[in-house]
Amino acid sequence: MAAIGSPTPIIAANINNFTGELFKITPHRTPLLSASGGLTGGKAINSTYFQFQTVDNAVVSSVTPGSEGGAPNFNGRSRSAVQGVLEIFHEAVQITFTAQAAYGEIVPFDLASSYKNSIDKLSLEGTNPINDEMAAQLELVLELVAKKAEFQAFNGTFSDGTSSTRQMRGLDAHCNLTGGNIFFNDANGDGSGADQKIHWDTVAGAMKKLYDAGAPLREPVLFISPQMLLDLNKELVNPTVSGALTGGILPRDRNVGGVDIDTIVTPFGAMGMALSDYLPANKAFIVDMAFVTPVFLNVPGKGTVFIRDLDQGDNARMGKAVYMEMGYDFGPPQYHCEIADIA
Repeated sequence: MAAIGSPTPIIAANINNFTGELFKITPHRTPLLSASGGLTGGKAINSTYFQFQTVDNAVVSSVTPGSEGGAPNFNGRSRSAVQGVLEIFHEAVQITFTAQAAYGEIVPFDLASSYKNSIDKLSLEGTNPINDEMAAQLELVLELVAKKAEFQAFNGTFSDGTSSTRQMRGLDAHCNLTGGNIFFNDANGDGSGADQKIHWDTVAGAMKKLYDAGAPLREPVLFISPQMLLDLNKELVNPTVSGALTGGILPRDRNVGGVDIDTIVTPFGAMGMALSDYLPANKAFIVDMAFVTPVFLNVPGKGTVFIRDLDQGDNARMGKAVYMEMGYDFGPPQYHCEIADIA
């Protein structure tokens, strides 16, 4: 996130459409949002609903030879459509005129009674490092919106808005659609046994499942939690562990959509690896980022991600809100894989 000081570039430049800033504001904490935005730039539409199509995996197990002068073999492929929806993100901040104007008011330094307040307001030079409170708060609100969009990318439960508010479908639900891939990491390998720690064979097995499903594996990225990374790294750097690869994780040598990520090598090819703070419990995901596109509602005269003024009536304060309607087009469910039952 950019340093907070005098009016931030977002405010000073008087930009109305903030989509780019949303992608860039916190890439180390929102890798899926930031990488997908960096790869595709996102897509603006004029509807709260969208569709993407899937096609069956043409598995060939036998071949019927054509006959001379005969009719062709008729083999129409099965296609289906998946509906997506845009979710509303609307976060606001209110600041009194006094708070906005009195940035030069410094609390006297008193270690005994006012340590926290004093530290909050004093920089190393003895001045308040924030001289535009509204600009600073809006940048923090935009960061919050980005993190919420990242959370929903994994955890969103689809609702089309007919009986409740619209909510995007996250990867957890997406991978459970017809044709989706679930790799069970439990002791029995079918979801019925005890959860196990993630290991190299887990990742390789999930990649094989994707290969068997016909996934193109163009830009696969493994999203794991910090604890999963520690468990996986402990195995990969230990040459005494069966199947371990010394130095199997190559740190920060890969760039996906402007986000620097690690690389892990499997028999089915190398893929990126990124930490996520927002995974569902006991789960990780392999996501082909080449097929992930953020989708935004384009509001005429405003853009896709914008700041609006809030009416404060007769109150001596100002208010602004960040607004966007957004979802993710993840493409065919069989292009991604959920790894379940991780201890």
